[in-house]
Amino acid sequence: MKLNLVERLITNNPFRSFLQRNVEGPLLRKMGSLPEYTLCLEIGCGRGIGAQVIVEQFGAEKVIAADIDPEQIERAKENLKPEFKDKIEFRVADAMALSEPDEKFDVVFSFGVIHHTEDWRKAIKEVSRVLRYGGEFFFEEPLRPFLRNFFVRTFTGHPSGGEFSFEEFREELNSMNIDIIKMKRIGNIAIFGVGRKR
Repeated sequence: MKLNLVERLITNNPFRSFLQRNVEGPLLRKMGSLPEYTLCLEIGCGRGIGAQVIVEQFGAEKVIAADIDPEQIERAKENLKPEFKDKIEFRVADAMALSEPDEKFDVVFSFGVIHHTEDWRKAIKEVSRVLRYGGEFFFEEPLRPFLRNFFVRTFTGHPSGGEFSFEEFREELNSMNIDIIKMKRIGNIAIFGVGRKR
């Protein structure tokens, strides 16, 4: 789903970019185990910082960066540095219904996107479908208790269909043939991790 005004301000500000480059990217990179990250998909790319992080920190040869919001895709294209033009391709796409063939990608990334979908299980199913066997799925997601706190509920427009507990998330990954291989959990606030498709 498209972000409301508050969420756009959160997503498109320099502090969010700083966190992706200096906290989330390095943390997730340490969890990965593939020798190379050739073809990657980022779902919910926003203004494109995550795609640049994937190239810079994971050494990706090619990143398909998708977002459901055409305005965010245009913003990402405008912000793209010249040195990334051959490595990053932006597309308008729905994380719950990707127009990509089965088992296409070596890696799929979600920098806090799955909780924005109306049906997070559909998004996980799509991640599994487009991920090759042995490929990795990197995720950073807030958990239900955090999304239900007063501030988040009042000022953001997260759909209830995007809420999940850690246990539900882990079980759904497992049912979609993705095993969590490394993870950091911050209480009932958020999870950062990587899974591998079996």
